[in-house]
Amino acid sequence: MNSKKLERIVTHIEDLPTLPTTVLKITELINNPKSSARDIANIITDDQVLTARLLKLVNSSFYGFPQKISTVTGAIVLLGFDAIRDLLLTTSIFDVFLTKNKAIKNDLERLWKHSLGCAIAAKIIGSYTKYDKLEELFVAGLLHDIGKVVEALFFPDDFSRIYSLVNQKKIRIFQAEEEVFGFTHADTGKLLAKQWNLPSKIASVIAQHHAKELTGRFIQEISIVHISDIICRALDLGSGGDNMIPSLNDHAWNILQMDADLIHEIMEKVDMEFRDLNFFA
Repeated sequence: MNSKKLERIVTHIEDLPTLPTTVLKITELINNPKSSARDIANIITDDQVLTARLLKLVNSSFYGFPQKISTVTGAIVLLGFDAIRDLLLTTSIFDVFLTKNKAIKNDLERLWKHSLGCAIAAKIIGSYTKYDKLEELFVAGLLHDIGKVVEALFFPDDFSRIYSLVNQKKIRIFQAEEEVFGFTHADTGKLLAKQWNLPSKIASVIAQHHAKELTGRFIQEISIVHISDIICRALDLGSGGDNMIPSLNDHAWNILQMDADLIHEIMEKVDMEFRDLNFFA
């Protein structure tokens, strides 16, 4: 690993936007057992953009509630505190993808769509495997490629060179990253997860989503996001930086113990929910 370039990455990560104050305040309230839904709603409704995004999300087919939810308090009561926190984190992460740099704007937009698709796929796969905290999977899927965003924002010339190598040599983006940086977006993303104090579960998914080796406490979550990444590439939802469909880690599939016949059904659901939920693009 190129330690000097990694140090440059670390330096720039410290300059990245921190998570919005609203999300941090809500996290504090959720961790306080005396907090009520109204307490949390009061914080959220002070931010009009966050309120609009949250209500649009909970009223999408992603949740499929039979009646329209028109208040933040109603959304909190229906979804629960932890789910609301994760969804607010999701909407906040989108702002990190915004850039005025025209050279990389399109790349980041395609990356956002890929990340959103992966988040949707992770939640859907989680529902088939009876995973109990689906919003955590959604956030993990959304953030799995966040290291690429860091590279694109702070090293746009190097990032463009990486894309050129991908197209010239017909290689995977992480191979091009290793040529240019000496490390990959998984390494960068792991550093960012630490900077943002993200849960160790999400940090592990970011660091290991390519599933070269499946080790540690969060093998199930890593396996789900690994397969979600492949599904999104197969469906051509956005772009993960190259046009190749990664090889499936058989061990990852076996860990989930899913019937192979379900894959087409899952892909149809992912495609449908992506079309409805892609309200940021």
